Amino acid sequence: MKRIFPTLVKTLSTLLVGAALMILTPVLASEGGFFAGSGGVPIVPGMEEMEELGVVFDKPEGRIVEAFASGHLSQEDVREFYGRALPQLGWEVIGEGLFVREGEVLKIEILEGVENSRSILRIILAPSQ
Repeated sequence: MKRIFPTLVKTLSTLLVGAALMILTPVLASEGGFFAGSGGVPIVPGMEEMEELGVVFDKPEGRIVEAFASGHLSQEDVREFYGRALPQLGWEVIGEGLFVREGEVLKIEILEGVENSRSILRIILAPSQ
């Protein structure tokens, strides 16, 4: 019984994250999509990925992704979006702009009004070890 419960909880958690992705994927794909190589980190609707700046490293310990997007949104708008969207995708909020899920940490940074008055969004996804 002691071994079955944690396995059951993990299985149900994985199924719920999968269901959330299936529900949100059409909406997010039509609005902003996902960062390349991120495994499902959504791009805030109203921002465009700056693919030429993105970097993805696959290591035995896990992947490292650095990606950027730009758009005419405030820090507040971006933080509000991720505060709502990421928990639905299984991410747990651990601090301002910091999220954790299944052995990975996601850091979100926003520089407001940098590129021709557009804000720059930077995400860093790395193993949590």
